[in-house]
Amino acid sequence: MWVYLNDRIVQAERARVSVFDYGFLYGDGVFETVRIHDGRPVWLDRHLARLTDACKQIRLPLPDKPWPAIFQKVIDKNRVDHAAIRLTLSRGTMFPSPFSAFSEKEGKSQAMFPSPLVGEGQGEGGERSETGTVVLFHRPLPHVTPSQRRKGIRLTLTTIRRPSPLTGPTQAKTLNYLNSLLAKQEAAERGAFDGLMVTTNGYVAECSMNNVFFIKDRTLYTPSLACGVLPGITRGVVLDMAPLLGLQPREGRYRPAFLYEADECFLTGSGIGILPVQAIDGHSFPRQTARSRVAAIQTRYNHLLKAHG
Repeated sequence: MWVYLNDRIVQAERARVSVFDYGFLYGDGVFETVRIHDGRPVWLDRHLARLTDACKQIRLPLPDKPWPAIFQKVIDKNRVDHAAIRLTLSRGTMFPSPFSAFSEKEGKSQAMFPSPLVGEGQGEGGERSETGTVVLFHRPLPHVTPSQRRKGIRLTLTTIRRPSPLTGPTQAKTLNYLNSLLAKQEAAERGAFDGLMVTTNGYVAECSMNNVFFIKDRTLYTPSLACGVLPGITRGVVLDMAPLLGLQPREGRYRPAFLYEADECFLTGSGIGILPVQAIDGHSFPRQTARSRVAAIQTRYNHLLKAHG
């Protein structure tokens, strides 16, 4: 596998990031995972717009690079047609740490400044990037069986809560992903495909790595961004297409009990696309069939995917 690391492409086994990198030490960074379809990145413009916004939220300088060309170069170098490609940006190596910014010897504050150490965060060459650490690599799409794609998957309501927007930048895909990983782990331990998280106030938020939608009559519901959910790229695509399929999109705050009364339910994500939900902790969705509205959304999404790929 070939990896893009700080302005050059290197073999994965030669890619090295410093142990002093703030992404590793503190989760100080952001990332985007883009779907590759027929050898092309899909909805890359939307991903880059969200990346730009995420960088602003955490005050991380966004490197001025020809991102579309870089993505395509990594895809072509690895000769992949259908996969996911992840771009990670971290603040890079900084020394000393801002968490030890008080000098007992001097008795005064110390300014945080880039590390003078040579070669940190580099694959080859040894020159430190002034814009932090930049990494791109590809990986397989999430495994979903044909049966799951057709009949749906099972979710479980996890004990892990989705953080409030008041606690941090929940609309940015930061490297602080422990909350989601714990929800995913809890779901796996219960034999479910994914874990559905609620807010600290008990409103439906999202799954560990995907947004959630549900349908009642002709209304398409999804939690609002005020619930701390990530503004997913596929989420946005579905909200845009809904009126064309005779559905009225509505974003708001919903209790799990309201969701359980829905006709249909599904997840969205760049990796999984549109994935129907069969049941949540024993609460099944009776109209989840091959001719359901979710099936129509899947068909429309697949057409758009081909057009953008």
